[in-house]
Amino acid sequence: MKALQGFMEKHFIPVATRISANKWIQSISRGTMSLMGIIIVGAIFSLLNSIGIPAYQTFLKGTGLANFLSFVPAVTINAIALYMVFLIAYQAAHMFGKPELGVNVGVIALVSFLTLVPLQIKTPKGALQAITFMNVDYIGSRGAFTAIITAMIVTTVYLWIVKKNWVIHMPDGVPSQVSKSFTDIIPAFVILALFALIRWGFSATSYVSATDFIYKILQTPIENLTGSLPSFIILIILAQLLWFFGIHGSFTILPILMPIWIGYINSNMAAYHAGRPIPHMFNIEMYNMLAIGGAGGTLGFVIVMLLFAKSQQYKKMARLVILPGLVNINEPLIFGLPIILNPVLFIPFVFTPVLILLLGYALMVTGIVGVPIGLFLPASTPIVISGIMQGSWTYAVWQVVAVLISCLTYYPFFKILDKTALEDETNAALLKEAD
Repeated sequence: MKALQGFMEKHFIPVATRISANKWIQSISRGTMSLMGIIIVGAIFSLLNSIGIPAYQTFLKGTGLANFLSFVPAVTINAIALYMVFLIAYQAAHMFGKPELGVNVGVIALVSFLTLVPLQIKTPKGALQAITFMNVDYIGSRGAFTAIITAMIVTTVYLWIVKKNWVIHMPDGVPSQVSKSFTDIIPAFVILALFALIRWGFSATSYVSATDFIYKILQTPIENLTGSLPSFIILIILAQLLWFFGIHGSFTILPILMPIWIGYINSNMAAYHAGRPIPHMFNIEMYNMLAIGGAGGTLGFVIVMLLFAKSQQYKKMARLVILPGLVNINEPLIFGLPIILNPVLFIPFVFTPVLILLLGYALMVTGIVGVPIGLFLPASTPIVISGIMQGSWTYAVWQVVAVLISCLTYYPFFKILDKTALEDETNAALLKEAD
């Protein structure tokens, strides 16, 4: 344990700390997390439209509710990249010390992103003039990485121009809102000219658009790399090791994975709606499955503590952490028990999620348990409820089983802690009586 701790402190933790503290990583994380509200609402409408009961589907189609329920997903989940580019640029302006320019940067990033979207001009038969069409695939999950890159470029160029003071200054007495609007003119011109050139350049290549280039060269390979069981296991172990040594493992891993998982939503929802297998199994809900009760799958640990603790120390601790644990909050347990740097709990804390992952994966591959869709639900959503919202009652049942597995893996290690604590309490009581 000392050798592992020394290696982590020397080679791994400094790198993880720099990653989690990186302003761009934080901007992407905060921007994507801000999307949760519209993703959840869009998912609810989509799920209501996808319930596979024949009589229910007949009712939806007969009443026209099927079309009604499709409106919201079309402008939320299916247009997710639009909101990503604005929110990431907005958060980046805050992270780089210019919060007053957040909206300005966000709007220009949004316009720049739309500049890259291919347009089709058609003249329908009998029409008096041509109609311009936008392919909505480019503003959905397909454009997720383009949205991130666009937000980064726009924010960098905009703030650089402002820092150089290449902006139009209005006389004193002009309302601040009017003055701020003139601040945008030069940065907007430079940035949009740049993105127009990028669009024009890619239109002359076989990729046709920058979004297609980024999707094929960057987004698809990263999705393939992170969408396998071995890579997912490695990421989970890394996150757990970081937690164990006192670094917020989720804040380090999740910002890297969030854009990828957002890219899965459209295809997963389309497959669910059509009754086909979920194509992207290793999504955000697979990560949440391993963190029932919080990082390390500690809800089982809390239940074991509540039911079997004999020492006063752990009886009190169990009463303190059970309610937060039910909504997947376990910082009081990790830092208060503590779990961090506790050699007795190293094995269950790091490897319980891996065991749950392997068993869950086997059950999903064999079709016994439904694959979760991968919706972005609040982390505090209790199990069973989140399982049903992820599209499968069998997955909701599996969540309960996962908690029982967690109980079994933590039980022997907790008994060691509890026995030691009880002995210490007994010895302390005897010493007090002797005095």
